[in-house]
Amino acid sequence: MTPEHSPYAVLDELAGHPRGDDLARVVHTAAFAAADERRTTLEGGLAELVDRAGLSVADAETRFGNVVRALERGTSEGAGSATRVLLATLLARGVALSPPDGPEAEGRVAEALVWLATYTSVDALTALDAALGERAAGLWRSIAALVRRADQGALPQLGRAGAIIAAAALRGSPSPDARAEAAALVDDVRDPIVRSLLRDALSPARRPSRAPSAGGAAQEGAGATGDERWAPERDGGATARLAGELSPPPRGPVALVLLAATGILLVMHVLRLAGRFLLRYRRPAALEVGPKGVTVRSRTELFGRTLKERETYIPVEALLRATREVRYPRLALYAGLVALGLGTYLGVSLLVDGARAGSPELLGMGALVFAFGAALDFGLSHLETATRGRCRVVLVPRKGPGVALAGIERDAADLALGKLPRA
Repeated sequence: MTPEHSPYAVLDELAGHPRGDDLARVVHTAAFAAADERRTTLEGGLAELVDRAGLSVADAETRFGNVVRALERGTSEGAGSATRVLLATLLARGVALSPPDGPEAEGRVAEALVWLATYTSVDALTALDAALGERAAGLWRSIAALVRRADQGALPQLGRAGAIIAAAALRGSPSPDARAEAAALVDDVRDPIVRSLLRDALSPARRPSRAPSAGGAAQEGAGATGDERWAPERDGGATARLAGELSPPPRGPVALVLLAATGILLVMHVLRLAGRFLLRYRRPAALEVGPKGVTVRSRTELFGRTLKERETYIPVEALLRATREVRYPRLALYAGLVALGLGTYLGVSLLVDGARAGSPELLGMGALVFAFGAALDFGLSHLETATRGRCRVVLVPRKGPGVALAGIERDAADLALGKLPRA
């Protein structure tokens, strides 16, 4: 897509068009009616919609083509054509004029947009950021939820094709919210093409940056130039954003020994694994790092639905430490715990063989649980992250509990933490 045929250029055109918003509402109504009825053409009832809006064919003329004629032609337009971008942007603008209110409404709108992008020539997903700016965050969350459900076979109306189209939209979006959703999805989906698209979305060097004011300036007729809008992102910005998943913060040596010795550590990880694979329990998070502090935005998901959203801001003055952990930061302690547990088990077993008593066996089993819990804690907290070439970012405030994000790319973590002022 060239800057001349971009959604931003179309929004600039609509900002100066006397009936621009009326045209957007007509396209919005026609498209959503087609999605509701599962029609692959948009011309059904078009004459009535145009008449009700008080429009004529001449009113629908733009430098990208005639909107009414484009709706009548429907799927005959080629990919990347000016009229195809026109219809996509008008649909996204129509969503901006009547934005969904709440997660359920966002889910319905997202499903309709993905269905239209999959089975018709109108792909408004490519214009969401230009038309809605930061207001598109909820739609990106819903689109990511659709990818997850479609990958699991729970959305036959979208199917694999819909999951690929939605993943491609997440990949192409410059929105940090879309990146965060892609990061949360990449290790969950099973389809190799979907996974490849989502993984590519995490590359910071390949996507265009969002235009200033996220499309708002374009709607007022004062947007940035095409060259500025489609320039690649620079690493020299004031803030940096990371996407990952909340994980338990590092435990102190005393707490770790006590939890392992009592067997609570093993129970905690078994419950966490059961929640992740049986209940689809997830805690995706996005971390924004700037010279004045860090902001952590996270949410809790169960069965693909958002239960709770949370935002935490830690100013630089209140931040005691911000580090990344990659290569087994507590290897000596964990190895010592495992060795202690195995040694205790073997020693007690020898005593049992010698004394032929029943109670020492219970002590031996307790020591085995102790060692296994410590090993499992080490493996889940560090080994998987390190072997995937990623790390865990740990934030320790001066007061209150620490925060840890796992699954962060190492280079991105170093770049983001470098934004913080040196003590």
